[in-house]
Amino acid sequence: HSLVFVTYYISRGFDLNLQRMTDAAVHWAPGLLMTYYRLLLIYLMLRYDVFHFFYDRGILPPVTRFGIAPEELDILRQSGKRVYGYAYGADVRRREATLALGKWNFCAECPDPGRFCVCDDESGAVLMQGMCDRLTAAVAMADMVTYVPGARHMDYWPIDLDLIPRAPEPRLDGPLRIAHAPNHTHFKGSRYLEAAIQRLRAEGHAIDYTQVQGVPNAEVIRLFGEADLVADQFIGGAYGYTALEAMARGKPVLTYVRSRDLVVEPGECPLIDTTPDTLETTLRWLLENRARLPAIGAQGRVYVEKWHSIAAVAERLGHLYEDTGDFPEKVLASIFAQRAVREAERRSRPETSDWRHPFGVGLTSVAAGALDPDGLLDKEPPRDA
Repeated sequence: HSLVFVTYYISRGFDLNLQRMTDAAVHWAPGLLMTYYRLLLIYLMLRYDVFHFFYDRGILPPVTRFGIAPEELDILRQSGKRVYGYAYGADVRRREATLALGKWNFCAECPDPGRFCVCDDESGAVLMQGMCDRLTAAVAMADMVTYVPGARHMDYWPIDLDLIPRAPEPRLDGPLRIAHAPNHTHFKGSRYLEAAIQRLRAEGHAIDYTQVQGVPNAEVIRLFGEADLVADQFIGGAYGYTALEAMARGKPVLTYVRSRDLVVEPGECPLIDTTPDTLETTLRWLLENRARLPAIGAQGRVYVEKWHSIAAVAERLGHLYEDTGDFPEKVLASIFAQRAVREAERRSRPETSDWRHPFGVGLTSVAAGALDPDGLLDKEPPRDA
């Protein structure tokens, strides 16, 4: 069951949406706000055995701007609850550690350091260590592993494929339609995409470009379905829900992934890897090889079905519970049974082989002159690429 105190334009569909109740408490009885949170925590402790929190807060208000209250973690663990922490980005990202990742990173073009993320390296590191020491297990994924000491690397963004149907195949004629849905353009490298598109248009290439911000998720999913290509981000070094939702729609996706180690089964991942340094070259190849786009998009849907569906993430949670939770045999037996079913489903899924392109994840150093004559890579690149 999911619980939230604040919702945004993206979605309001949660099991326990307490925004109105919390807003009322803040307005009518601010002096009783902490009592409200404590009573809520007691209720939840009576009802649930396992708690999953993002690192920015738990049920009780954080002591600092970000962070699960140490008191809450101590209460939960002393009561025998399993407590897991997860990162979503801003709740763990520290500026100096991010800048050290390389030329392209989420902090490289931040317009207001200190506003969006944890930022401060010294206090942020102390805060994170204090949480990790109290958790059943600290979990992180993609670039966020950098900031969480001793984190278990587990990809935990699930996609509900029942809500995101496969879209028709991309067209092979007319202008190339590119969709882009950044939450913050400066964290996605949007200006580099737009500059590359303008240069290609000046050469005579027909490109339709649509960017949306601040709209409900349903509108973004609709837009992706009408696009031939979806642009995610080009400077952060890790992909998120935009890329996964676009792949679920069966669309090719432009993004930047810093390392193959950040991807589940990189040999099966059809993401088109690019940075601002290679973006124009990549787009030109896509314009010249539009016949490849349907196969790349189809592999995206297969990839999400296999590795990022709700069932796939549940399988990984099962491993997490098995390794860290000290659960009763009855619970473990259920986990093992579901895992067997999931593994059988995955083995029965037919493989596709015609989707490969020269810009596989972790290969952004590939230059235009390094492409093979057909513009395709016939074999998977080495694991340490």
